[in-house]
Order: sequence, then C-alpha cells, then structure tokens
Amino acid sequence: MQTEPGPPDPATGTDYPALRRVQRRVVVSILVVQAVFFLVFAMTGPLVSLIAERMTGSARGAGFAQALIFCGGVLVSIPLAALSAKRGRRAGIATGYLAGAAGSALVVVSATVSSYPLLLLGALGVGAALAAGLQARFAVTDLADADRIGRSMGILSWSAITGSVLGPPLAGGVEQLGAGSLAEFTAPFAAVAAGLAVAGLLVLVALRPDPLLLARSMGREPVRKRRNTRAALRASLRNPVIRRGIAVVVTVHTAMISLMNMAPIHLSHGAVTLTSIGLVIGAHSAAMYLPGPVVGYLSDRLGPYPLLVTGLGVMATAAFVLAMSPAGDTVMVGLGLTLLGVGWAAGYLAGSVLITSATEGQLRTMAQGASDFFVQLAAALGALLAGVMAAALGYDGLSIFWLAVIVALLFRILAVRPAATVGPTMAAAPSGPESPGSAPDRVDATNCR
Repeated sequence: MQTEPGPPDPATGTDYPALRRVQRRVVVSILVVQAVFFLVFAMTGPLVSLIAERMTGSARGAGFAQALIFCGGVLVSIPLAALSAKRGRRAGIATGYLAGAAGSALVVVSATVSSYPLLLLGALGVGAALAAGLQARFAVTDLADADRIGRSMGILSWSAITGSVLGPPLAGGVEQLGAGSLAEFTAPFAAVAAGLAVAGLLVLVALRPDPLLLARSMGREPVRKRRNTRAALRASLRNPVIRRGIAVVVTVHTAMISLMNMAPIHLSHGAVTLTSIGLVIGAHSAAMYLPGPVVGYLSDRLGPYPLLVTGLGVMATAAFVLAMSPAGDTVMVGLGLTLLGVGWAAGYLAGSVLITSATEGQLRTMAQGASDFFVQLAAALGALLAGVMAAALGYDGLSIFWLAVIVALLFRILAVRPAATVGPTMAAAPSGPESPGSAPDRVDATNCR
C-alpha cells in the first residue's frame, strides 16, 4: 500500500533538474505502457459481438455485449479517479488494467462454457481497461511544468499509432494460432488478458515515484480539506471552465465516433473494395494521432482557447464535406474523415489541457474522471444512435446533424472571452526559483514510492 509522502522541506528549494528527470521517466513509462495497452486493446475489435452472436444467435444480443465494454468504462471512470486521488496514479491505472485482464480472461471462459451472462460480465471488465487508458493521459501532467502540459499529453498520442496499425491484423494471426485449442474468436482475448496484465504490472513497477503523490508532496497538488468523492465531483463541475472543456471533449469525441463508424457503410453503398475502405479509415486514424505533439506544443504556446476554436472549425468543415460526399466516393469521404481526425486531435487535446489547467488537487483528479465518464457515456450513446440516425436520415443527414451541433458549440466558445476560458494553472510551479508566497516544494523523489 502506498503511503503519503512526508512534508516538504522549506530549507533548500526544489532540485529542478532532478524533477525534470523524474518527469521524463514518467512520460517514457506511460508511453511504453500505453503502447502495450493500445496494441492489445485494438485486437478486441468486434470480437465480443461475434462471440455473443455465436452464443445467442441474435444480433441484439451481440450488440448489447459489445456496448457493455463502453458501459464498463463508464461505470469505473469515477471510482478509478477517486482511487487515484486517494492512493495515487499507480493504484488507479493499474487497477483498471488488471480488471481488464480479468475481464478478458472471463470472456475466454464464457465462450468455453457457452455462458452469455459470464460474457457480459467479462465485457464490463474489459471496459475498465478502457477507462484506465483514458486516465493514463493525465498522469503525465502531474509533474509537468505549467507551460508543458499540452506537450506532455500530446506525445502520448503516438502510443496509439502502433495499436491502430498492428492490432487488428495481429488479432487474425493470434486467432489462427489458437484454433483448435480455444473456443472460436477467444484466442485474441487470451492475448489481451496477458497484455493488460503486463500493462498493469508495468504501471506498478515503472511509475515510481508516483507522479500524483510526488506533486502533492511538493505543493503542486495541494490537499486542502479532503472531500468525499461525490462532494469533490460536484465542486469540480461547478467550475464553468471545466464544464466548457468537458463539453468540447465530449462533442468532438462523440461526433468522431458517430461519423467514423458509419463511414464504411456509406462507402460500401458504392463500388468500393474493402482495401479502399481500410485505407480511408487508416488515413483517419493517422490524422487523429500523428498531430498530437504539434497540437500539444501549440496549446502550450498559444493557450487551449485557439486550439479549441480551430478543432471545432476543422470538425465543422469535416462534417460539411462528409454531408456533401456521394456514396462510395473515397476521395471526398477520405478528405472528410482526415479533417475529422485532425479536428478531433485539436479539440480533444485542447479540451483535456483546459480541464487539467483549470483546477488543482483532488478537484483536478475528479474533474479528469468526470471528463472520462462523460466521454465514454456519450461515445456509447453516439455509437448506438448513429446507426438509427443514419438509417432514418442517411449519412448526409447524420453529418448535417453533427455540423449543427459543432457550429452551435463553436459559437458558444467564441462568445466567451479567451481570458475567461483559462483557469488558474496549478499544474506546476514555475520552472525556476521559488516565487514569493508559493508553497515550499522541496522533496526527495526517491521516497515517494
């Protein structure tokens, strides 16, 4: 069990080079962990729904099982944030990954004994890993200087590239290896269980000192009056800056999920090969993750407000292009999805920076957990409703709907003065000598285990 670090020593000041070394180690550790997570998690794909369909013979049962992965993430987002606030990032992130490993193993068992209830329970457990993966991006900001929060989060986006490229084809190879010894479609989940267990153990071993506990011991994450989880959550959501950041993150993520999920169907209505569809989706994925470090750098230099406006503007353009694209037009759909990915990268990262910069301590951790909760809830609902809306309105109607939502939010953001969108940046002390009136922040990093 982790213990709270001792009080800071006001006598000598902070060893900033040592602190930066710790921060670099944290970033590298999270990069490695997230690369493992994205690689194995990308292997799950639609496999839960395929297993459920074999069990129940029902498309409804298959869709429900797949949706429970998102529901698992929704259910544990706040508890994992509360655990991190109390015990540190290692406890919160590792718990989510290990729960995901247990859930993946349960999926294998459920298919072996042909138990649909066990499959649903396993899907919920897999969702816990999704929540932990989202929370991990905030761990790199705990010790970051105030002017490097965006860059610290942006560099993590590259960890997703490996998974998005290698994960799906790797699943097919693993399934072939497991053929004959494991139930159909479960061999990838056995690999996912092992991979998530490795990711959880890597967090426990490599994420030392715990960045949140270390930041707290230095006065960068000050603990004032401790609140229970519900009170801390309510207090964080009272902040209008946090609400604005959550609104942007939720909107860009849900719009991206809805339009991306329905794009292959829109393309399939024309004479388009599966290879062409794969290339279009690949370009979209690259546009989501490749710009991360640049977006993070610009967010630090210019502030999150211009990036929020830019991200929403690019996404509105993407929705317009997709609304105008004929069925099967790979050029226009590819352009629209590429713009969608770039807009998501700018809006999602800038919104996350805004949430992180707007508060401090326990309230910051709970605000981050609230953001993950609403993102996953909206993504699950968006994925479920996108098919219904596309069937009723067509893909162009779905795109016009999201164009209207994004433009409305863009006007709302533009109506707020830039200075009002940036809360008190409490993520880090200045990168130099202690400023007058600041909390003393001397700490021995080796003791914060």
